[in-house]
Amino acid sequence: MGSCRHLRLCPLLLASGLLLGALLGGGPAVSDAAEPKDKAKVQKAFNDLYPVTFRAAVNAALEKGCRWLLASQRGDGSFNFFTHHRAYPLGSSALATLTLLKCGIPRDHPKIVKAFAYLRKLPLRRVYSASVLLMALDAKYAPARDPFAVENIDRYGLRVGKDPCRQEITPDDLAWMKEAVAFLLEHQRANGTWRYPDGGFDLSNTQFALLGLHAATRCGAKVKQAVWLDALRFCLDFQEKEGEAVMYKANEVRGRYRFEWTERALSRGFRYGLNSARPTASMTTAGLTCLVVCQNRLWRTRGFSGQLRADTRRGVRDAMAWLQQNFSPSSNPAGDSAWTFYYLYGLERAGVLGRYRFLGTHDWYKEGAEFLLTRQHGAGYWITHHHWEGSCFALLFLKRATSRMRAPVFTPRGGEDGQMPGTDARPDVRPAPTDIDPKTKTQRAVAVARAIRALEGRDIDAAFLGAKRLGRLGLLRAEAPLLKALRVHGDPDVRTAAAQALGRLRSAGAVPALLQALTDQDVMVRYAAETSLRQVTRFKPKATLRGATGHADRVRLQKVWRTWWGDNEEATRARLKQPKGV
Repeated sequence: MGSCRHLRLCPLLLASGLLLGALLGGGPAVSDAAEPKDKAKVQKAFNDLYPVTFRAAVNAALEKGCRWLLASQRGDGSFNFFTHHRAYPLGSSALATLTLLKCGIPRDHPKIVKAFAYLRKLPLRRVYSASVLLMALDAKYAPARDPFAVENIDRYGLRVGKDPCRQEITPDDLAWMKEAVAFLLEHQRANGTWRYPDGGFDLSNTQFALLGLHAATRCGAKVKQAVWLDALRFCLDFQEKEGEAVMYKANEVRGRYRFEWTERALSRGFRYGLNSARPTASMTTAGLTCLVVCQNRLWRTRGFSGQLRADTRRGVRDAMAWLQQNFSPSSNPAGDSAWTFYYLYGLERAGVLGRYRFLGTHDWYKEGAEFLLTRQHGAGYWITHHHWEGSCFALLFLKRATSRMRAPVFTPRGGEDGQMPGTDARPDVRPAPTDIDPKTKTQRAVAVARAIRALEGRDIDAAFLGAKRLGRLGLLRAEAPLLKALRVHGDPDVRTAAAQALGRLRSAGAVPALLQALTDQDVMVRYAAETSLRQVTRFKPKATLRGATGHADRVRLQKVWRTWWGDNEEATRARLKQPKGV
């Protein structure tokens, strides 16, 4: 990829507006005039094209893979070799059909016609199968996407163009779609999620169900607002409540340009199910997909309140931050390597739906494609744990098969309805380095002093990083400024970082403030306070914030903690060697 050429226009030219229109080709202007302090510092760059040799290699791999997949069709219209064909005959053949359509095989091709004839004979029994069928029916009427084409968008970054399926779908296919939609709605659980359909809950089936329902709405099927709201609320609550405080390097592609900014975030991923031990990359892409799909369907509805919008944006941001922190183009970070290709298909969806080209410094598509090009067999399939499903996932990744959502996804804080905020005039934040460990007592004291100054300063980003730094340095001298930030700072991200830092310090003196923070108005501050209380006290009450559905429940939980602290403060301080009054 070539180097990015940032547009650095002098204030005089921006004021005149004479050169700006010519340079930007009528795109959205980014002014360097002063903006309110809550606006992100946005830079605009050309979104450089991929090298010709790379594009040619990708297109050759797509052509070879499609030939192999077409040749693997059986005489009855089903597809050969799929690992889960016996359990999911509809799902396996629907996935192959979806892949071929997305790769540009026309809907009147004899093998596509035969595939749909086979699929029509099969009953709807599985959530995954019904979902992929809906996606295949949508793809049947949508033109295949050129993975390297510049997307057509308006000045607000919204996708331009109608959904062709709504205009072209046949009555028979629409009736078939409505049957699959009814099956999915019938099997949505009371908490808004899906399973196989038997069993409890898992995020993978929930993701596919939401993708299938979204595909159906593009074709004219109706899905009630409550379906999206229930799923969204569950996914927001299911996302990890704790996460490392990081600076997320955000970017959004809009046509020929890319906007870039840096934003405070908590690296929070998603797990597969309620009993899963930890978040994984494949499930974090799934959770991110669920959030973006629900947001898109709810964007103009009354039920999508201001608070829910803010919570969704934060969930999307923090999931992206987790993927940035754990990126790999050749494995499933924190998860089973057998699902690497499934993760890559999820990464493709996350990248297209999130509208980003980079995860940190990684060009997710280029690095993922380069890995896939090394794993393709000469026959056209991909060498992986599940050769056949994995080959479909590889083709969908290389084709960038996911359609961009129409609604805004993730604009810098301060943006309204997808409109990109202007660049503000304040200088770049230059906090003390967070990746350097002080070696001596003097260096440590200097580092603490700098972090305290940053925490107490006016720059919110620097304050956030200062709190994070103080927790890592681990000196109780930082207790007082962190307590002040937790109690009175106006920014919830700074309060969250302060609560996390106090837990890392194992500060007994912080317990009263952490107890008070259990009823903070911001959900992430509350969860950070609860985690830090457990770190300091080692007490784990049966009741938790996850089960507290309202303010009254949180107050009751707070009383449990206060009662325990009153009975155990002395013993806890003795264990921590932090006597009262010292």
